[in-house]
Amino acid sequence: MNPIGTEYRAHRRAATHARLQEQRQQPLPAWLATRTARRALALLPAATFASGVLAATVGDFDPGLVAFAIAPASYALAVLRRATRMLDDAPENLLDEREISDRDHAYRRGFRLTLLLLGALAVLAVLDNLLADEAGMQIVETGGWTTLLVASFLTATMLPAAALAWTWREPVLEADGFNE
Repeated sequence: MNPIGTEYRAHRRAATHARLQEQRQQPLPAWLATRTARRALALLPAATFASGVLAATVGDFDPGLVAFAIAPASYALAVLRRATRMLDDAPENLLDEREISDRDHAYRRGFRLTLLLLGALAVLAVLDNLLADEAGMQIVETGGWTTLLVASFLTATMLPAAALAWTWREPVLEADGFNE
C-alpha cells in the first residue's frame, strides 16, 4: 500500500467533510426556511413521476425529452437536499443522534414510497397488458416504457430527501441564559 496515496486520500476526505460541514452550517435562504416551503418541495417527486407518466402515454421514447427532464429533476433533488441541510447524504460522523434518527426514518419512508411507486408501475403494466389484449389499445406504447422507467428512477432517487423534507424540523438552538 502506498503511504503517500493513503495520506492524500485521508486529506481529501477531511477536506470534503470540512466543506460539507461548512455548507450544512450556512443559514437556509428565506424561501427554504419554512416548513410549508419544505412540504411543497417534498411534492416534487410526485410531479416528476406524473410528468413521466404523461410523457410515456403521449408518445414513444424520445432521448431529447428524457435528457430535458433529467436537469429539472437533478435541480429538484439538490434543492430538496439543501432544504434539509443535506442530512440525507451527509456522512454519519458529521451528524448527531437526532439527525441520524431523522435520516434513518426518512430512508425507511423513502423505501416504502419506492415500493408504492413500483406497485403503481406494476398496476399500470397489468392494465396496459389487459387493454392491449381485450380492447386492442395500449396506455403506454413500447417506447414509452423506457421514458416511464427513467421517470421512476428519478422519482425514486428523490424519495428519501422528500420524506425528510416533509417531516424535518430545524433544530431549536438553546438560549444562552436559559439553563441558568
